Amino acid sequence: MMTNEDLARNFKALAHPRRAMIFRLLAKHPEAGDSLDHLAQATRLQNSSLVHHLREMERCGLLRRRRRGPEVAYRLIPGEFNAALGEAADISQIARHRPRTAA
Repeated sequence: MMTNEDLARNFKALAHPRRAMIFRLLAKHPEAGDSLDHLAQATRLQNSSLVHHLREMERCGLLRRRRRGPEVAYRLIPGEFNAALGEAADISQIARHRPRTAA
């Protein structure tokens, strides 16, 4: 079970539209990941902005950075986000089956 902090950290990482876009791009190639150059072309973000968002996602545990020769590649860590989705689904199930009280 994730802590409240872990759950919030994971969803915070995707709470920005640009990070959601980057997440979707990386999800297309989960094993290989993508280079910084390819992500910059695909997102049309300046490198400084793109690196800022990638670092935020890395700090939140959603992706990993690694060197491929002269390039830097980024790839998702699927287990972390899948765990957060599982927690959210569990919370949703609990809320759905909880009897409503009169206001």
